[in-house]
Amino acid sequence: MTDAPRIPLPFKIALVANTAIGPAATQLFVPSVPAIAVEFGVAIGVAQISFSASMVALAISTLFYGPLSDRYGRLPMLYVGLALFLIGTTVSLFSTDITMLIAGRIVQAMGGAAGMVITRAIVRDIYGPVAAARVLGTLIVATIGAPMLSIVLGGLITDLFGWRWIFGVSLGLGLGVAALAWATMRGAETKRATVSSLADMVRGYGRLFRSPIFVGFILQGGFGAGSFFAFMAVGPFLMVEVLHRPATEFGAYFAIVTLVFMSGNFVGGRLSSRVGLERMVVIGGIAALACAVLGVGAFAVFGLGVAVMFGTSFFISFGNGLAMPNSQAGALNVIPELAGTASGAAAFVQTIFGAAFAQVVAMIIDPSGTALFAAMLFAMVTALIFGSIPLYLKSRAASLGDTAD
Repeated sequence: MTDAPRIPLPFKIALVANTAIGPAATQLFVPSVPAIAVEFGVAIGVAQISFSASMVALAISTLFYGPLSDRYGRLPMLYVGLALFLIGTTVSLFSTDITMLIAGRIVQAMGGAAGMVITRAIVRDIYGPVAAARVLGTLIVATIGAPMLSIVLGGLITDLFGWRWIFGVSLGLGLGVAALAWATMRGAETKRATVSSLADMVRGYGRLFRSPIFVGFILQGGFGAGSFFAFMAVGPFLMVEVLHRPATEFGAYFAIVTLVFMSGNFVGGRLSSRVGLERMVVIGGIAALACAVLGVGAFAVFGLGVAVMFGTSFFISFGNGLAMPNSQAGALNVIPELAGTASGAAAFVQTIFGAAFAQVVAMIIDPSGTALFAAMLFAMVTALIFGSIPLYLKSRAASLGDTAD
């Protein structure tokens, strides 16, 4: 096996920044919703549309950037996304009513989705089918960790300066990310010509979703993300309102969760070249499920507490770190000429599943924490089931091949 190419650090930073800008801007806005409702004189539910509509736009847009980048090239579509992000952010910044704000947020999210998809495809193009798992793990951390940090930052900005500064900060970040991409990523262009029309795009997704291996890989990633987002949705409530601990303590512990995930990614990325992507996904899935079972057991015996809640999340995160980057790399390898399309599908599934887990768990007002632990256990069971499909089919194909010989 050839060594993975050495990529300059500024290029890697640009990849992470472009991945994080969409999810970060989407969640940075959350704490400002009440203030916006007051300023525009609308009900909180109406103001909340500016958040929910942007989440829907973000998820749907991920389906289009992959095929378009397969057709027109990675960087042109990344620049289009950054331009849309800046336009939408500017419209939101100067909005004069809730309708204008919602429109701006939708355009902002449509642009932010580009980095989530295209950076994964660029990593696959550069690093190849196996080594890509290492870098993809970092991008997944950015996708999951950026929203959490953004919510904290958004609250501080809104309290200190007012809600419009949310978009001022987002605009500055967007310009910085665009400049970084232009300065460091121009050598990454890898143009594809497998998608030339909407019909081709639909056929491309059809080819991918007819593959049980692809479905297994991306659903493993979707349910793995669901566990993270369920914890993010209700963890702060349980920590502050039920356990009466400061929000900053939750943020500090969650940072450790992120570091644990990254350590799992580090280990998994180096082992996958020897044991294989498929086996690494199953190994990580078994580890995460075992930790979820132990965590539920500890919760049943000791009840809700900081050690039980975060201890469970720490160990599940390590298992997910072993599995998720490899499942993402595996999904992009199923049909290499459709790597961009596959990246779009994977980003869509992660976003939708993450939002669904977060919404369902948040709607269940459960101070005991039972809903959270049940959600994490369910996510890990289903992640392992779907993550086992590629290894089973690969082993079966190898067995049939040996029989044929």
